[in-house]
Amino acid sequence: MKLLFGTGNQFKKELMIERLKELKDIEVVIPKDLGVSIDVVEDGITPEENAYKKAKAYYDALKMPTIAEDSGLYVDKFSEEEQPGLFVKRVNGREDLSDEEIRAYYIQLLNKYGGESLACYHTGVCVIDSEGNAYRDTIEETKFLFTTKLYTNPTKPGRTLEPMSYDVHANKYFAERTEEDIENHMKALNDRYRELVKQHVLKK
Repeated sequence: MKLLFGTGNQFKKELMIERLKELKDIEVVIPKDLGVSIDVVEDGITPEENAYKKAKAYYDALKMPTIAEDSGLYVDKFSEEEQPGLFVKRVNGREDLSDEEIRAYYIQLLNKYGGESLACYHTGVCVIDSEGNAYRDTIEETKFLFTTKLYTNPTKPGRTLEPMSYDVHANKYFAERTEEDIENHMKALNDRYRELVKQHVLKK
């Protein structure tokens, strides 16, 4: 069975394929594979709302089982007004900042709270079955240490916060984790994805 993943990002597609590889009856495809391009207005205020908006838009267009996701960053010590939430890379309304400028902004905030705080990503996910029924959930990922003590080796562009995100279970910065480390950190999230797809798409 084909499962449409509502994204235009090939890297995210590969991650989803890996996440669902135990479900042998599922083939993950993205709109580009089907020659389709859709613009979705992601104006929800939570990751779950945006996941639903994306899943609904793609399902309405292609009428096939669909999954979509969105995530936001939440830092334990930050005030409600300071939370990155859905806009991790938007600072004071600007989205054109470099990785270094974004890190500098979060370092300034963290310094107000002793230079570090536990944090986690909340991932909203929505699955729509072949009949158009939508199932939504918000999953809190494993917490990590958000810190001003930066990983100093070069990192790939776009992985903006990895040098200041520390996996306390693997004792490594996100930027230096192995595939096994990542799988361990994401276990709860990955298990929930498989459960949702198995229950609502495969109906098992």
